[in-house]
Amino acid sequence: MPLPGPALRRTLAASLLALACASQHTVEPYRSDPEAAAALESRAAGVCSEMQPAPGIPDEPFVTDGCSSFPDGSWVACCVEHDIPYWCGGTRAQRRVADVRFGECIAERKGGVLGTLMRLGVRVGGHPIVPAGWRWGYGRSYPAGYDPAREAENEGEEAAEADDESAD
Repeated sequence: MPLPGPALRRTLAASLLALACASQHTVEPYRSDPEAAAALESRAAGVCSEMQPAPGIPDEPFVTDGCSSFPDGSWVACCVEHDIPYWCGGTRAQRRVADVRFGECIAERKGGVLGTLMRLGVRVGGHPIVPAGWRWGYGRSYPAGYDPAREAENEGEEAAEADDESAD
């Protein structure tokens, strides 16, 4: 089967990109309650500031689309919480922690199979190289990637912790 023409491919790519980049909250109560949205946005900024090593506050405002390309069910709160560190971005280790917590949250609400499937889904679909509004570091200009300065800093801390543990 032949590939669609260049114009059609560009149109499809632009349509997918537009769908992937939410510019406002699409989940209740944040979509219709400005006070709830402001509280969530403030909490998201606080999470970024408290992450160690801290990636800093992203340039783009925090928005959540719930479970992105997956249906929002009784687990949507897990998706909103997972969006916060994904907006912040940071190191590979920070992403891994966010994804493990996400899978655990889903498992508590809907069981281990769905938790594992959704965790694996975000591991693949949320990679920082994916040009989508749900990628790791989506609050930063694409391609944000992993934070290289903090990666080196984090590796040094992990090595120091390992040395401390082996001395015990």
